[in-house]
Amino acid sequence: MEHLAATYPPSGDEATSTPLPPPNPVLSNPAFQALVRARRSFAYTLTTLMLAVYFGYILTLAFNPALLGRPLTPGQPMSIGIPIGFGMFAITFFLVALYVHRANTVHDAMIHAIREGAAK
Repeated sequence: MEHLAATYPPSGDEATSTPLPPPNPVLSNPAFQALVRARRSFAYTLTTLMLAVYFGYILTLAFNPALLGRPLTPGQPMSIGIPIGFGMFAITFFLVALYVHRANTVHDAMIHAIREGAAK
């Protein structure tokens, strides 16, 4: 097995003589910046919703377990917590589907418009 020597960034005179790569014009495009903001805010919103659902369930389980331990129907062993747990999976699936739908429609259309503008 061959070992490669570590490479370090240039120092001193070497650092000043290395030309910097040209700036990417797409990064300064206002449409690209709007896309980044839209995707980020949408992702943060979905993340916040998901965390609220999961932490709400865990906190309810920790501080009021009797609520989730109540029988769904009197005399039956299944408690209210089981369908609520399955509901969390359904909410997770819905949020993922919502993100994929938005990414494939709104965000992909914005990316296509940015690419078309950059190609001109």
